[in-house]
Amino acid sequence: MSRIARRMRSSVVCAGLVVVLAACAGGPGPSSAAPDNAPDLFEALPPTSTVPTPTPTTSAPTTTPSPTSGRPSATPGPHSGGSRGASGAHVASGSGGGGTTWHPAGGDEFNGPVLDSKGWDLYDSVGGFGTGYRKPEAISQSDGTLKITAKGDVSGGMGQTTGQLYGRWEFRARTDAGRGFGSAILLWPDSEKWPEDGELDIMEVPGENRDLAHFVVHWGPDGTDNVNGTSVPGDYTKWHTFALEWLPDRITWYVDGVKKYENKDKTVIPTKPMHLTIQLDQGPKKDWIPPRDDTTPDEVNLEVDWVRISKM
Repeated sequence: MSRIARRMRSSVVCAGLVVVLAACAGGPGPSSAAPDNAPDLFEALPPTSTVPTPTPTTSAPTTTPSPTSGRPSATPGPHSGGSRGASGAHVASGSGGGGTTWHPAGGDEFNGPVLDSKGWDLYDSVGGFGTGYRKPEAISQSDGTLKITAKGDVSGGMGQTTGQLYGRWEFRARTDAGRGFGSAILLWPDSEKWPEDGELDIMEVPGENRDLAHFVVHWGPDGTDNVNGTSVPGDYTKWHTFALEWLPDRITWYVDGVKKYENKDKTVIPTKPMHLTIQLDQGPKKDWIPPRDDTTPDEVNLEVDWVRISKM
């Protein structure tokens, strides 16, 4: 699993996940499993297939973001963008847990002629696992979608310039199949303090066949990377909608409007502002992203149709 902050300047760290419960694999210290009372706090629907689950590994290489705009787009074509209320506010799909009322707080429809360079920082750095490069030119906007295109040893990533404490993040995305690359869309702490201030991985799809999506919570007030989450099988080369509701008393994850995970353990819930990052990361990383080979396509794309952010 990979997650890179916009201004991260720390060294490589990592963590391992085994479907729902997790353990650190070579990180800064031993991780803890779910607490003894986890059944009362944690709800996850187990995968319904026998697709093997890889062991994810987080990385934090140095990044130097470059606020470079995306490439000019073609004339946007019609595409699905979710529903809106009569006032124009986004209607969150799959929400309603705890009676929470959500109000629009930002996002991006990716419909303009170029990417909003004020709203996003583009990475200009070595690759997420120390292989290849992340370059602004890998990111473009056309036909109403954001595209991160990996070619050879160049891929890309980007992070929002502003974050918030608690809220709802929803987006529609897909990723091409292809060995050697894995997509990661997540919340990263504004403070850049990881794992102390947490991390919420909303869509991690590292497998070359794109048949398993992971959700992972990271927390570590003492500097130890603890992880908890779940995995859901599916065809993620197709469009799917992912949503995260992050509140002081719960974290809830949805895929296509269906709740797949919930955690009410306040000790694992981040309490500092976070921002969204979108990455197409390059391997190899053992047991997570295999190296490229002769089956890897000339291009591998991660596409995002829209991002919608709400607050209470």
